[in-house]
Amino acid sequence: MMRGLRKSKNRLLFGVAGGIAAYFKVDPVIVRAIFILLALANGVGILLYILLALLMPKAEAATTEPLAVVKENLRTAPQEATEAGRRAVQALRGPSTTHVKGPQEKASVQEDGTEIPS
Repeated sequence: MMRGLRKSKNRLLFGVAGGIAAYFKVDPVIVRAIFILLALANGVGILLYILLALLMPKAEAATTEPLAVVKENLRTAPQEATEAGRRAVQALRGPSTTHVKGPQEKASVQEDGTEIPS
């Protein structure tokens, strides 16, 4: 089976770094670090990431026709950008906790509903 360069399902933003890492069989953190260094060095990392986000087919995509891939990526770009922004904010904030008042005392509850021991 021929292996192709595709976006990763396990993604932080658009799946570009994860897809490249899977293709070259390296850790995605290394690929993300390279993109960050390129972005800080001369800004080319941002442009390269955006271009790859538009050109790389999704992991579950049936076609690899370049024009069809770009059309599909452009069609779903606003929704994916919104989801990527939410994931980035969630990653920066870390796990959130909510304080809930019970009948006897206050309890700290995590986002998934499990209680944090005090």
